[in-house]
Amino acid sequence: MTTRIVIHAGFHKTGTTSAQSMLRENSAILDPHVRVFLKEAFEDLTERARAFSIDPKKRTLTTVARAAVAFFDQVARDDPRPILMSSEDLSGHMPGRHGLECYDSAGLVMKCLSDAAFRHFGPDTDVTFYFSTRSPEPWLRSTWWQNLRSTRLTDDFETYVSQFDAARSLDDILEEIAVDIAPARVTSFQLEEAADLPLGPLDPLLTLLELTDLDRSALRVLPPENVQPDLGIDAVFLALNKSALPEKDVQEAKRVVRKMARRLDP
Repeated sequence: MTTRIVIHAGFHKTGTTSAQSMLRENSAILDPHVRVFLKEAFEDLTERARAFSIDPKKRTLTTVARAAVAFFDQVARDDPRPILMSSEDLSGHMPGRHGLECYDSAGLVMKCLSDAAFRHFGPDTDVTFYFSTRSPEPWLRSTWWQNLRSTRLTDDFETYVSQFDAARSLDDILEEIAVDIAPARVTSFQLEEAADLPLGPLDPLLTLLELTDLDRSALRVLPPENVQPDLGIDAVFLALNKSALPEKDVQEAKRVVRKMARRLDP
């Protein structure tokens, strides 16, 4: 029996949260067809991957490899259902944090994952790494917004973007990962194209899993999550981040503003 494994390992701000929410929402329908593992099932692995992204040393990569082996060792070999893992944190910290400009460490982390999968399930295991992607400008704006709301980022969007290498795209990262993880495969799908599919960003994942007996029409589709409201509150957050207010007060103010924005946003 050949085990099929699909690892949805990124990228941040490309509809990953929306896909994962639909996996949770539809778990009862999906469970007979696929073994779904979300971040809480391999949190030690994601923490090691994030640590390696900001401290890419042999020592920190070794901890990633050990965590990958530990995860797969507790997954049953005799279950015929395919396996789906999904967490963007497998690719490390989001760019824009800790001085990171892109996912330079992702290829080595994926190699640890593929090695652990082949070790546990055998050399004929069907391993595919799936990455949801996004057009450069919307992706950068979305990572800026996420960092703005979650940290004390004080750069406006133009200053934030100037720190990134405009010639280096997510597609470049995917090409590097493909070299690192062969014979496992890498595939991707753009968020903009997924928006027109019946199940949105979940659709490409289910296609990769080849769940021929699954009635997709029975699945509940959820609205997009973590979308930046078009209400100008980015300027409010930027002012809060630049203020001398204590961190606790800044986070509380952001929470209140976001609550008001959710009420007003159509």
